[in-house]
Parts: sequence; C-alpha cells; structure tokens
Amino acid sequence: MKQTFWLIIPLVLMGTRVTGQENRWTFQQCLDTALQRNLTVNQSRLSNELNKVSLEQSKANRIPSVSANASEGLNLGKNVDPTTNSFVTQVYHSANFGVSSSLNLFNGLQNANTIRQNRINVQAGQYDIEKVKNDVTLNITTGYLQVLFAYEVLSTAKSQAAATAAQVDRTDKLVQAGKSPESDLLQIRSQQATDNLAVITAQNQLDLAKVTLMQLMEIPITDNFDVEVPALAEIPSQVMQSNETIYKKSLEAMPQIPGYALKTNAALMAQKISEGARWPRLSLGANMNTNFASSRTQGTAVNPEGYPFFSQIWDNIGQSFSLGLSIPIYSNRQIKSNIDRAKINVMTAQLNEQNVKNVLRKSIEQNYTDLKAASKKYEATKEQLNAVEAAYLNAEKKYNVGVMNATDFLIQKNAFFQSQSTLIQAKYDYIFKSKILDFYQGKEIKFN
Repeated sequence: MKQTFWLIIPLVLMGTRVTGQENRWTFQQCLDTALQRNLTVNQSRLSNELNKVSLEQSKANRIPSVSANASEGLNLGKNVDPTTNSFVTQVYHSANFGVSSSLNLFNGLQNANTIRQNRINVQAGQYDIEKVKNDVTLNITTGYLQVLFAYEVLSTAKSQAAATAAQVDRTDKLVQAGKSPESDLLQIRSQQATDNLAVITAQNQLDLAKVTLMQLMEIPITDNFDVEVPALAEIPSQVMQSNETIYKKSLEAMPQIPGYALKTNAALMAQKISEGARWPRLSLGANMNTNFASSRTQGTAVNPEGYPFFSQIWDNIGQSFSLGLSIPIYSNRQIKSNIDRAKINVMTAQLNEQNVKNVLRKSIEQNYTDLKAASKKYEATKEQLNAVEAAYLNAEKKYNVGVMNATDFLIQKNAFFQSQSTLIQAKYDYIFKSKILDFYQGKEIKFN
C-alpha cells in the first residue's frame, strides 16, 4: 500500500506540472488553434470541396447516361392494344418497361474544357485556402506580439513603481532626520501614486491584449490564459536585403499570386466553353423496351389462349439506336452574348491578377521603408536611453545625499521611464515589421 502511495505522488506532481504548462500557450499553439477554429478558413475549405464536386460531375458527363422507366395502366372502353396496335373494347390492364441510354459524342469540346476549368478551380481554391491561412497567421502574429509588448510595459511599470517605493522609504527617513523638507516626501508619494496607476493601466492593457488574442484564436475567454514569453533574438542594426529582392521572393511564396494566375486560366477556359456552343453537337442514343397487355391472346381465333405475362415481356422486346446531329443556326444572339461576357471576364481576371501583384509590391515597399525607419529609431532610442539612464542614476545619487530636490529628481526619473517605454515600442515595432517581410518571403514565423 505504501509503495502504491509513493508511486502515485510523482504522477500527481507530473500531472500538475503539465497542467501548469498547458496554460502557457506558445506562438505555434496559438496559430494552430486559430487555423483549426477559424470560420473563414473552414468556409474556404468547404468552398473548395464544392469545386471538387463540380470537377467530378464534369468528368462523369463523359460517361453514357442510363435511365429506366416502367408504367402500369388500366384501360376502359375502346382503346388500342399496345402489343398488337389493334382496337379492343374490353377492360384490360397494360404495362410498359424500357431502358434508354445516351452519349454525347461531340459538343465543341465543351466537356473537355469544362473538366480543365474545374480542375483549375480546384487548384485555385487550394491557393485561396492558403491565402486565408496567411491572413490568420498575420493576425495571430500581431496579437501575440501585442501580448509580449504589454508584458514588457507591465514589467517596466512595476520596476518603476518598486524604485519609487524605495525612494519613499528613503525620503521618509531623511525627513524624519531633518535632512529633507516634508515637501520632498509629498512629491515622492505623489509620484508613487502615479506609478501605481501606471502599473494598473499596463495590467489592463495586458488583459485586453490577451482577450484580443483569444478572440483571434476563436476560444472562450478565460482568466487563466497566458502565453509563453520567448527569448527574442537580438535585433540587427540594418536591413540586409533590398525591397526588389524581397518582392521577387514574395512572387513565388505568396499563394495569391499563383491563385489569381489560375483564375485567369479558368476564365480562358470559360471563354473556350462558350465558343464551343457554336459547333454542331453529335449524340448517340440507344433504347430497349417491352410491354404487356392482358387483352392479348395467343392461339387460333376459334380457340384463343391466354398470353402469360413473362412470355409477352420476352416476346415484345424491341431495341433502337439513334445518331443525332444538332447544328446551331440562330439562338437570338445568346451564344455571341455568352462569348462576349466570357471575354470581358478574362480581361477582368487579368486585371485582378495584376492588381494583386501591385498590392503585394506596394505593401512590401511600404513595410520595407517602415522597417528601415524602425531600425533607425530603435538604434537612436537605445542611445537616448543610455544617456537618460546615466543622467537618472546621477540624479538619484544627488537626491540621496540631499544635493538635488525632489522636483528635479522626479523630472529625471520620469524621463528615464519614458525612454524605457519608447525603446520597448521601437523594439516591437521593428520585430513586427521584420516578421512581416520574412513572411512575404515565405519564411516561417517563429519566436525563439
């Protein structure tokens, strides 16, 4: 019993540890959850499933169609016996059975071009799914970075509040010793209240950032949600690639580029399908039928006998074959109008394809310019923080020995806090823009 007890304890501790870890979401877990739950992604998947159904249907159109029919009738008065084509005046019932089949031999290659078009639509639909996934990935990246940014702001605010609290204790002792005026203590306590408010504000911003991320992940809002804070790599001092190089890579990496190219090809196939309506149509048909009538007899007219059901069915079997040719002559301009519409759709698809490339190029140019500016701002902000920190530490020494008053010290302290906040903003602004440009080049977004 004791052995069982000591074996259970490690398992319980392991379970507790796993549960604690599960509450801290990594970026990849956030992204995987969002991609699985996002409604737009699932809608695009279902939309492409419809494209696949259309493709299978167009393939099936090449196969002969087969249909069967059966009818039963009760005849009263004078009628024509369907089995003999003679008039009878008695009451009888009749039955007809038939099987027919038809095959489209040629219709201007419309079937073949429809199959090609639907196959292209399936491929384009797959790229549409990837495009929606990319949008979700960028949204999750933004939301995840906002949480990390809020964490750093909160950490800085807590550090400032802790430093101010220490200054309150130190100033209180100086006032009691008569080395500082009571006004210094009042100013420091006022600053302490301001710093505590900053901590609360930062905590609220962190909670809002978590809510936004959870909503992007399509999961219920919980208070115990938390993310893993990775050790971010050191930020380089300059952008290494040109925007032209990034744009060339993005043309191969971004799914909307080949997706819209396929849509242009699908529009060209639609034009060929509409032009195929001008060609003659050749079709082949086959039919087999039989019938039965209770009024029919066999034998001599003097001594007639009943004609059994299955014997009639077998004896009355007939087959027929047909070859049909349909030549379009005039269709009230419908064929020409359909062709004109298809040509306009082709030009529209070509413009859409070019527009997607233009939008991608402009976005890369804008992000590239923003990234260079963010890099310069980050470097300048680091230098500013170093200078302001040195001034703050010097002011703190002077204030502690009573050489500087509280007003001048708090000015230096607030300047130091503001520089820290500015550096955090510049840091995450650069990280986000660099991740975006990496993503445009087809690189996987990671935070480690």
